[in-house]
Amino acid sequence: MVCSVYRTQVSVFMNYNPFTVTGFAGRLQAALAQQGMSQSQLATVLGVSRSTVTSWVRYGTLPDAGLLGKLCDSLRCSADWLLGLKTHIEKQDVPESLHWVEQIPPLISGVQREQIEYGIRLFNLLVTENRSAEEVRAANGRLALQAALRSGAIRLTQVKRNAALEDGIRARYPGLKDVVVADVPLNYDDSIIRAELVTFLAANTVLTQAVRESAIGLGSGYTLLRLCEQSIPSIDQFSGTRWVPLLAFAPENTNDYDANTLARLMAMRHPGSQAMLLPHPDECTTKRMKAIQAETLRWMKNVQTIFVSVSGVDRRDRSGRAYLYAEFRSADYAAEAPDLRAAYAELPSGFGAELLRYLLDENGQIISSDPAVGAQVDLDILRYNCAMIGKVCIVAARAYKAQAVATCLRNGLANAIVVDSEIGEYLVAS
Repeated sequence: MVCSVYRTQVSVFMNYNPFTVTGFAGRLQAALAQQGMSQSQLATVLGVSRSTVTSWVRYGTLPDAGLLGKLCDSLRCSADWLLGLKTHIEKQDVPESLHWVEQIPPLISGVQREQIEYGIRLFNLLVTENRSAEEVRAANGRLALQAALRSGAIRLTQVKRNAALEDGIRARYPGLKDVVVADVPLNYDDSIIRAELVTFLAANTVLTQAVRESAIGLGSGYTLLRLCEQSIPSIDQFSGTRWVPLLAFAPENTNDYDANTLARLMAMRHPGSQAMLLPHPDECTTKRMKAIQAETLRWMKNVQTIFVSVSGVDRRDRSGRAYLYAEFRSADYAAEAPDLRAAYAELPSGFGAELLRYLLDENGQIISSDPAVGAQVDLDILRYNCAMIGKVCIVAARAYKAQAVATCLRNGLANAIVVDSEIGEYLVAS
């Protein structure tokens, strides 16, 4: 049955397990631990003997149907989850450009659950009811939306690609090795959601092509964080791979998506791989730290695939309204970058791009760089990768980054892209 807002498809999975516990006994033990309840306490609440509960936990014996409801109420979990019978509702928007599954981890409760539920509601307002991003911002819901996405409570299963724009970009830039354009409807006017769709495609298309490469380079930024978090853990795809951070921030930087953090995240997600560390020059006060920095700089020259994000100064929405320069935030830093912001404000209209905290002109030459960053990768490494057998992939969403993407492509700083349709339209027309 097709609803006015979206269609639903219900699939039932026997023995589905959203955590690593298996079987009824394992789930029951996990639920008891989550609630801080002993077997004796559960027996008292249910009015059964301790041996009955022991048989459930030790042997996986199932409770009587009459007890099941009371058991689930006591443990604050669903019967479907406890019995291993989980119903997934796959939703899709009206344009059929996006499919997703909503599933809050069953043991999450209290304030955490309320925040995630709020984030799910906001997601649906944006993609199924055509509500504007400003309404979401007014509701102070951006953190709740991020919580719902990053917790896996909203899990994308399919994102439509725009084949016409992909063909147009290939014709305009014939040297590109990968062109992926997320077909994002214009009414999805929220940067978090647009970044989510783009990173889903990046993780499931470009990243999956990298198999046992010796070194993969990583920039920074929220977009690349979500790329890493959506990457599919594998026991052998990245066996022997070194995740190489391409820039280092000063020690006082505390954001959660600098290049070193992303390298560690990928090493944890993919067994057999290793995170390199790129310390800032201010941290290289010992012989050991200097040696670590030298080793990472050496591996920078061996990267085969690189993922980067970009930013631009002309941050305009579709109405043409320009954002203040003072609102500029780099793609690679959680806080505002005053030095680059000041340099941006002085640029003429034909500006270039911000890439890896370098400010570039329209010819791809470095105008300025952020003094808070040290030991950045030499851009000649990006150019060499593009010219030879390597791959430098820009992952970006929102129209204000379009000119920055085009600048990088024109000047041989990237040979692969995963972008949204706003950027795709600009690249075809430019």
